[in-house]
Amino acid sequence: MSNSELACTYAALILADDEIPITADKIATIVKAAGVTVEPYWPGLFATLLASKSIGDLVANVGSGKKTALLVFTQF
Repeated sequence: MSNSELACTYAALILADDEIPITADKIATIVKAAGVTVEPYWPGLFATLLASKSIGDLVANVGSGKKTALLVFTQF
């Protein structure tokens, strides 16, 4: 997993933990505040993915025989 993907993953987890809607702008803001440089398309990809999937469900299904969060994130 690249640094860009990892930074966006952590940003999405932070937003989900605080029950804040996950948007590309919010992911980009957190990543920028962390001092991480990511390609501009990553926050939008993560926001689009997580608009239709619950991050809680992705985390809960890790290792359950279904697609894991890592596999879902790396499909893009």
